[in-house]
Amino acid sequence: MRNRALRRMGRALAVSIFLASPQAVDAQELDAGHLHIHVDGRRVGTERFRVWRTGSTLNAVARVEIVQQPAWEVGLQTDLGLVPTRYVMEGRETLVGQRFADRVRFHHTSAAGERWREYPLRDAGAILEPTVAHHYLLLVRALRETAEGRLDLLLPLAGRSVTATLAGRAEDAVAIGEGSVAATRYDVEIDGAPHLVWLDADDRLLRVVDRRRGREAIRAPAES
Repeated sequence: MRNRALRRMGRALAVSIFLASPQAVDAQELDAGHLHIHVDGRRVGTERFRVWRTGSTLNAVARVEIVQQPAWEVGLQTDLGLVPTRYVMEGRETLVGQRFADRVRFHHTSAAGERWREYPLRDAGAILEPTVAHHYLLLVRALRETAEGRLDLLLPLAGRSVTATLAGRAEDAVAIGEGSVAATRYDVEIDGAPHLVWLDADDRLLRVVDRRRGREAIRAPAES
């Protein structure tokens, strides 16, 4: 009992430290925003996220709230090559991941118990939780850095690795509130399923569409 309590305390401490807002003097904010989440055209929740660079790391955190579900808090840290180094997801379940020299290890805790899972480092070109919209921003950035527009990525909560491909891009626009924002639309295939991701000229996330799940996240107008 004591060992389990200590492990829970350790996980809670890791989550609270990792998910803290950026405070470092040299922190460079890359994006921060509020997304409205829709499923089959019906608004079901929100995601508030922040992405920033500090020294040799890229950091991304978010709080995802869906009606009639526990809120999720998510934190992802990568190196400047966008290869994941640390990952935390805390909600009804807890998932903590860390990169080692040749592998990535995840510790998953839920009502069913605890389990560990490891993946070869070659499978960890990116990390994606399909219901966390800002992960697609990091995925697109990572895909653009590859020579072939293709990489292997991990779906930690699902417990598997898949392939993502940048299938195309086009100039487009996204309606935000009462206005329209010029954007680039990226067509991304994940395990063969089509996804659309819109970024503006400053690489800010505007919209994500997961056609297979009928799911959409769209940026809310800036708060005055």
